[in-house]
Amino acid sequence: MKTTLKKKDIGYNEELRTLSIRINSTKLNKKILSLVYSYRHFENILLILIKQNYELYTQGKDTNDFKYLTNKQTLRNALLDYKAKNLKDSDYLNEKYKNSELWQSLKETAKTIKQHNFVYIIDKVKSNYKTYFTNLQMWHKNPSLFTGMPKPPRPKKLSKLTNYSVDIDRYTALSFAKLEKKNLIGVNLSNKMFYINCNSTQVKKLTDLDKLYSAKIVYDSGLLYLNISYLKKATDFIPLTVKESGI
Repeated sequence: MKTTLKKKDIGYNEELRTLSIRINSTKLNKKILSLVYSYRHFENILLILIKQNYELYTQGKDTNDFKYLTNKQTLRNALLDYKAKNLKDSDYLNEKYKNSELWQSLKETAKTIKQHNFVYIIDKVKSNYKTYFTNLQMWHKNPSLFTGMPKPPRPKKLSKLTNYSVDIDRYTALSFAKLEKKNLIGVNLSNKMFYINCNSTQVKKLTDLDKLYSAKIVYDSGLLYLNISYLKKATDFIPLTVKESGI
């Protein structure tokens, strides 16, 4: 029914749109918000672990484990104790950090949230750190471009969390099976599917779309939303002639 896409698949005459569905159920809000905190907690621990290792590395007291701690396949295998072939890097992490309280906490948290979703957090942490490293290099070359020395990505206190988003795996954590008959969308953040009510307008839009781009749970100032992004042909798209384009 739905085709999932990546950024490179957006056509020149297509536009990206987002349908935002507010989650109104008080009972469901409490369950989902608790899991949102778990995802943020997972990200916090990973950030601290990477920062500690990197600081020791820069002091010449440890090896640099950044490539292992930000590789989603390696990290997932290590955290979930997968037993399969070619797990050398995962075994390395488990052996090196077996006495680390942070590592054990990361493993426990990983088991409470859906593995297909938390890999997006690993990707985000890796991307944010790469931006930090790039900015740090630029700062060393030309400090005047910055207001101060760039700082690495930092964890945020859960008690002060006012906004956060959890990317949802479109293949395993999002379900439209009950959409047309019961006006429900299924979302899996841990080990079970939660169902979110949609109104008739939202059902029609979701039923008609055939190019699903992404989905995420968004927490914003006490409110929860399910945001679904999709591609739609631009209705006002008019190809330019050679003369009109200025060529």
